[in-house]
Amino acid sequence: MYYLVDTNVFLHAIRDNIFAVADLCKKNGTDVTITDTILSELEPGYHLEGEDKTAKDTYNSVYNLSYGTMGIKVIRIVNVDDIPGAKEELKRIRKRFYSWMTDITYLKHLVSQGAISLDDIKKKNFRKKDLGECELIAIAKAAENVYEIVTNDKGRVFYIQNKIYLMIMRWVLA
Repeated sequence: MYYLVDTNVFLHAIRDNIFAVADLCKKNGTDVTITDTILSELEPGYHLEGEDKTAKDTYNSVYNLSYGTMGIKVIRIVNVDDIPGAKEELKRIRKRFYSWMTDITYLKHLVSQGAISLDDIKKKNFRKKDLGECELIAIAKAAENVYEIVTNDKGRVFYIQNKIYLMIMRWVLA
């Protein structure tokens, strides 16, 4: 069993105890697992402030524990392409829940309502919103009963008849 850990868990739940949590999970046979996208979402400058020292420390911890640069490798990295069916599932999830991000008419409506700004749309990470989370869901759906998702996000993941369904419970751009 592998725990697919979302970005928010590292940033808000285990920020100061990343090694302890990952090591305990590994000892219990349930590796903490991420994708490269999760790692890039942790990197300051992606959507986190580069000056935020704790964000940089979190990224460095996860990076070092993923690649074993300090001699300890307790976080596993998985690629969506390595799981049969996960890439196709990711495309379905992104189309179903995030296709609005390419709908010019709808984006203009959101700007006119004040829900988002033109600056938000221009940001390089705008179209990648929640991509890491979507990858985790796609992997878990494609490889049933192998992965469990760990998140403390406002979205909810439900297990129903051995399938995972995402219910988006957040405002359009939270």
